[in-house]
Amino acid sequence: MKSKATALLVIVSLLATTAPAFAAPPEHSAATQLNPAIERANRPVGQIPHRDWHRGDRLPPEYRDHIFVVGNLHQHGLQTPPRGYHWVGVAGDYVLVATATGLIEKIQPAGTH
Repeated sequence: MKSKATALLVIVSLLATTAPAFAAPPEHSAATQLNPAIERANRPVGQIPHRDWHRGDRLPPEYRDHIFVVGNLHQHGLQTPPRGYHWVGVAGDYVLVATATGLIEKIQPAGTH
C-alpha cells in the first residue's frame, strides 16, 4: 500500500512539473524573435536626403543588409546594374553600390525615377 501511494505521488509530481513546460513558449524564444535584419529595416534611422550621398563614399553599414537591395528594378525605374553592383533603396533614394566594397557609384534621388 505504501509503495502504491509513493508511486502515485511520484507520478503526480512529475506531471505537475512538466505541464508548465508545454503551456507556452518563453517570452524571448526563437519563435517570437524577429530576424535582426528585419528589425533593422523597420527601425527608424532617419531620412537621409540625397545630398548626403556622394559618389565614391561608402554606404553606411546599416544599409548594407540584403533587405535594402532593390529587387524589381523596372518597377522603380532603375537600369540593370553592372556586374558586381546592386541598387539599394533608402528613404526613397536609390544608390548604385559596389557589392563587395560598398562604394557608391551613382545616386538617383527621390522623385527622379
